[in-house]
Amino acid sequence: MSKLEKKYYPLVFVVPALIIFTLFYVCSIAGGFVFSFTNCSIYNFESPEFIGLENFKDLFASQSFLPALGHTFSFAVITTVIKVGLGLVFALLLNRAFKGRDFFRAIIFLPCTIGALVIGYVFTFILQPDTGVLNEFLRGIGLGGLALNWLGDPKIVLFTVCAVESWMWIGFNTAIILAGLQSISTDVYEAARLDGASAWQTTRHITLPLVTPSINTTITLCVIGGFNIFDIVMSMTNGGPNGATQVISKLSYDAMRIGTMGYASAINLIQFLLIVIVISPLLGILRRREPDI
Repeated sequence: MSKLEKKYYPLVFVVPALIIFTLFYVCSIAGGFVFSFTNCSIYNFESPEFIGLENFKDLFASQSFLPALGHTFSFAVITTVIKVGLGLVFALLLNRAFKGRDFFRAIIFLPCTIGALVIGYVFTFILQPDTGVLNEFLRGIGLGGLALNWLGDPKIVLFTVCAVESWMWIGFNTAIILAGLQSISTDVYEAARLDGASAWQTTRHITLPLVTPSINTTITLCVIGGFNIFDIVMSMTNGGPNGATQVISKLSYDAMRIGTMGYASAINLIQFLLIVIVISPLLGILRRREPDI
């Protein structure tokens, strides 16, 4: 193989992936951006008209936008706290040596390998108010007062969906943090032990600072995932009851379902900008928390 062939040989593997990425990602984003300023729909798809900011005006004037925005923010915050917090706890526990550790690692990771729609439909049956497994169990052990209408009460349904979403992805966050824990050299712990550091001091001053990059990664992924939430809401509540779990992605879906693609693209663009506005300062804050190693 000549030097020229060696130089361009890697392009054989890069170019096909780059073409696919450009066609299905870059072009889609560009097309969505353009559509958001038009009245594009299934009725005039071949000849949409430029209407400027009308889609955005209609969106901000909609009675469903602000509640959906609030639900999306709440969902992102609640699920991030639960998934990262419990992910850290489980990672610390599963990093210890004990019998059956690999089994428990597999069990806690298992839910995130199942489709969100499947989990949503399964939990819909589990959380039925009259015949659901959870309420039947609570009544069976004498805690019938805790048997609630988990998916029908607007006051608690958002927390119910957050709990199911968190249960599904805790294992994924645990795996990321656990990988960070296992990358810490045992020499560091040995030096701390020789200095007489207690288990709590070791965890606080060595483990947590050194695993901060992994924690920051999970926080970032959870926040982005929270703002993009759709599938679990769609499968469990469809945005109800009475819009109590309506989120921005569901608004975009509803607009797309009736064929108003320009309006749906405007919603997606606002959603993208919101993620950028939240994530940009968050990344700066998280990076400042990382130790200099």
